[in-house]
Amino acid sequence: MARVCMVVFNDYSNDPRVRREAEALAERGDAVDCICLQDRGEKTRRLRGVTLYAISGKYRGDKRIGHMAAYFRFFCFAFLKIALLHLRRPYEIVQVHTMPDFLVFTTLVPKLLGAKIILDIHDLMPELYMAKFGGSYRDWMVRCIVWIEKRSVAFADRTIAVHEPHLNILVQHGNPREKFSVLLNVPDHRIFVRPALVPSRSARFRLVYHGTVPDRDRAGLAVALRAVARVRSQIPGLEFHIIGDGAGMGGLRCLAQELNLADCIEFIRAVPVEQLPAMLDGAAAGIVPYAADTFTHHVLPTKLLEYAALRIPAIVSRLRAIEAHFDDEMVGYFEPGNETELADQILRFYRNPEMAAGLASKASKFTDRYKWQQHREVYFRLIDSLLPSNAHVLSNAS
Repeated sequence: MARVCMVVFNDYSNDPRVRREAEALAERGDAVDCICLQDRGEKTRRLRGVTLYAISGKYRGDKRIGHMAAYFRFFCFAFLKIALLHLRRPYEIVQVHTMPDFLVFTTLVPKLLGAKIILDIHDLMPELYMAKFGGSYRDWMVRCIVWIEKRSVAFADRTIAVHEPHLNILVQHGNPREKFSVLLNVPDHRIFVRPALVPSRSARFRLVYHGTVPDRDRAGLAVALRAVARVRSQIPGLEFHIIGDGAGMGGLRCLAQELNLADCIEFIRAVPVEQLPAMLDGAAAGIVPYAADTFTHHVLPTKLLEYAALRIPAIVSRLRAIEAHFDDEMVGYFEPGNETELADQILRFYRNPEMAAGLASKASKFTDRYKWQQHREVYFRLIDSLLPSNAHVLSNAS
């Protein structure tokens, strides 16, 4: 049995990628701890075989100093907690999930004492910074963030990218391709179970979005609300459920009031990932209306893969990373930021449910091709390749 610690600047219960990897290790018999954020409940607890050590307080604003203060506070907490836990009972592997990239240095004590370090890069920090605050690759702050990313990758023993276009950008930043494995953010087959039949439509035409609602509307939800306002008179029983949390939620509520959508928009607080399929069940379409910027063009949204797994038709922004994996026969595309095109797609899905179901059926082939069961074995091989020989044998035997 291997001992593994994970570090993530997020609420563990709502982070499907971290949970999927941690719980896969726990299921095969490894001892897994996770140092994370948690907004409510106990700060130390066990969830599906994983022991959580949590601190509250994720910054929800848009001030750079606020983000840095939150990162620094968590960095200090994680550095001390990992060091104490490792000295008490050593870890073989510590896996750090970004953002931020420099969290990998919280593992300094375990690394000096022989643990192997994995850096799982979920998001591209330089591109996200430019999307939030402006600038270009020539700006000193962006160059600094790229430098930190490169030092973080160099510090780790192995690194993980979430898809090939994402890896290509990391290599363009100057990171060595050979140090990376690619592990797609595919849904957990235990939770996102494909229905045996195409789900039947209920009397109400329900659109859904789930995930983070950021302070600056990279999620494109303001465009989605305006599109819903355009078509609500043509679609009896139209509903739009937004499931999630984030600094942008207050602004969306105000916009819904301005557009007189209060009776058809429902805002639902984020829930643990295992509760999502029941909440999404019966939806007529999932909406992924991301704005186009230097960050979102490199994102393959987890929510889109979850809609595909559940055979929920999806209407999505035409962005490069999405187009690399889904063609026009799998989803309904619209140009990012174009509320008229989004409204037209919503009407198209409403008027032609057979077409929408056909898109969902073809999109589900993505799940057939990229199964978590297969990616889990890739992940296990990566973990086992870093274990001492005796732990490797025990892990394979479990």
